[in-house]
Amino acid sequence: GYVGADALTTGYRVWKDAEKDTTSMSTSDLLGSIPSREYRAGIATFDTLLWQSLASVMIPGLTINLIVKASRFSVARATALPVMVAQWLPTACGIGSIPIIVHPIDSFVDFSLDNSTRMWLAENSADENDSSDR
Repeated sequence: GYVGADALTTGYRVWKDAEKDTTSMSTSDLLGSIPSREYRAGIATFDTLLWQSLASVMIPGLTINLIVKASRFSVARATALPVMVAQWLPTACGIGSIPIIVHPIDSFVDFSLDNSTRMWLAENSADENDSSDR
């Protein structure tokens, strides 16, 4: 839901902004020295979808799941905890970890995408422009 909506909104915003940009461009720019607005909107949509999928869904879900499992393992080894505490402590640890894990996950995903797909897409876009100039 949210991931798809954010990706589509970002793509649409880039597409609309590119429409404004084309009104001030020269004819040579419009004939192929920069990517089309559809291409830029598609890349923005893909990048946002990938980033949100990793940073908002997959990695936090995995991280919180591992924290809850580790907490359950620790609670199972503890003998002096009341039953209510033993039942709810793993969940509280998972929920409590959210503010702590957000920034490192976001930074990791930014770094990973900057050094993989974004780099590849930038090179691919440059190659696309070079081939359209011929």
